[in-house]
Amino acid sequence: MVVAVAAGLQPNLTWNPLESAATITSFIVQVSLGDLPHGSVGYQSIFAAGLVLMITTLLFNIAGFFLTRRFREVY
Repeated sequence: MVVAVAAGLQPNLTWNPLESAATITSFIVQVSLGDLPHGSVGYQSIFAAGLVLMITTLLFNIAGFFLTRRFREVY
């Protein structure tokens, strides 16, 4: 929810870091604020967005693990 409030829920993508933009988390919050029927496109899209977040986090964790293993100093 902090990300949703900080980003301002604005659905635009820009390279300027000073402009507000929408994150995947804010998309989930924005879509799930209403009453979503089970099996609707909106209902399924919030789970797809959550899956994208989970896979992205997993890939960054795996990359970080291998990078720290490769560049760790051995005493």
